[in-house]
Amino acid sequence: SESGVTLRHGKHKGRLLMPARVQPPKGNNDQEWWPYNYNTAIFSDDGGKTWQTAAPVQSGTGEGTLAELSNGAIYYNSRSHMSVDHRRRIAWSHNGGEMFVDWYVSEYLFEVGEPFYFKYGTRPSYGCNAGLVRLPLQVTGGKDVLLFSTPDNRGGSRIRMSVWASFDGAKTWPVKRLVWAGPSAYSSLAAAPDGTIYLLFERGQKSPYETITVARFNLAWITEER
Repeated sequence: SESGVTLRHGKHKGRLLMPARVQPPKGNNDQEWWPYNYNTAIFSDDGGKTWQTAAPVQSGTGEGTLAELSNGAIYYNSRSHMSVDHRRRIAWSHNGGEMFVDWYVSEYLFEVGEPFYFKYGTRPSYGCNAGLVRLPLQVTGGKDVLLFSTPDNRGGSRIRMSVWASFDGAKTWPVKRLVWAGPSAYSSLAAAPDGTIYLLFERGQKSPYETITVARFNLAWITEER
């Protein structure tokens, strides 16, 4: 899963919130239980001394990402482990990450596939871990600008690490920029106070898992081909 955030808005300001994944009932990755895996979140209101678990997100999800918007809403973007449409799963929280509602399937963000034999039937897609970050409000004029990263090869193998940008609080993702055309897999995004963006991702020439790279850029670079 992606890294967590410190909430900056609303009644839960200061809360630490992290995406989390539940694998019932054995806590492992046995194929027979993949449809029952689900994402959730954990949160702390005392600086990390104690933690509580949020309500579940959608079943069949794993390795989530989340971001807080300026109105205090939490956007949760999930990998789908049992996808037949190769699309990311989305949910929202309006109480500081304690419960996620308004579930839907993204119209803009997709999963890689790499289908292979599943002993309980043919599984069309396994998805991939992804990165997500909201840019600092001081560099966006107070607008909710979010970035999302994952391989861009819907239903296919893990290649073409790319970054998408949303300028309306994750409603749409109209801008995309290719970072690495070759094999690539897991990624994580971070943004500095000055707006510098850091993308940590797996990549290689023949396999996505040969090395780990950090790419550094800014929003202007993502949008210059728009």
